[in-house]
Amino acid sequence: MNVYLYKISDADNKYSNLFKRYILLKETGLQDIQFEYGPYGKPYVNSSGYTNLHFNISHSGDYFVGAVSLDCFIGIDIEQIKPVEFDCIEYFMSEQEIIQFHGFPLKEDKLDYFYTIWTLKEAYSKMIGMGLNMNLTKVNFLLENQQFQSILGDVFCHSMIVDNNYRLSLISSKKKNIRVVNITENLLIKEADK
Repeated sequence: MNVYLYKISDADNKYSNLFKRYILLKETGLQDIQFEYGPYGKPYVNSSGYTNLHFNISHSGDYFVGAVSLDCFIGIDIEQIKPVEFDCIEYFMSEQEIIQFHGFPLKEDKLDYFYTIWTLKEAYSKMIGMGLNMNLTKVNFLLENQQFQSILGDVFCHSMIVDNNYRLSLISSKKKNIRVVNITENLLIKEADK
């Protein structure tokens, strides 16, 4: 599965819609795309040629990320890693995750764990179409053998660092190999001119 990564040249979101259309075109060939929205605002494409088409995007700081799947549910999130007060962890971490969090002696390791758990949970909530309208403490991702596992069943976790300053996580309902594809502004503009 391709994960598209676009580093924006300015701070506004003017390319958000173009980015969505670009990744859908690259993965499906669809050009005339009409977006519809689920009950919690998750966009989807209603196309008779693609009955199992799923896509998701996220934006933080200088990056847009997105992915498209033709055979499984997906959710993606990216967050810029910034110093944070850890007094909020009980609002989104499960008891087991909090125990793991406190097991890290170094603040840097705690920060990385914090953003990994946060992006995995946000990606999961986006995959199921609820966004942050769910109790995140009921979703559990545990670090085992240097990899994050979910106790949710057939949910597969992918998490990576981007530019040493961003945490990107993708959740899918099928096991996938991930390939990062970098997109430039020129590619988006060229696509828009077609």
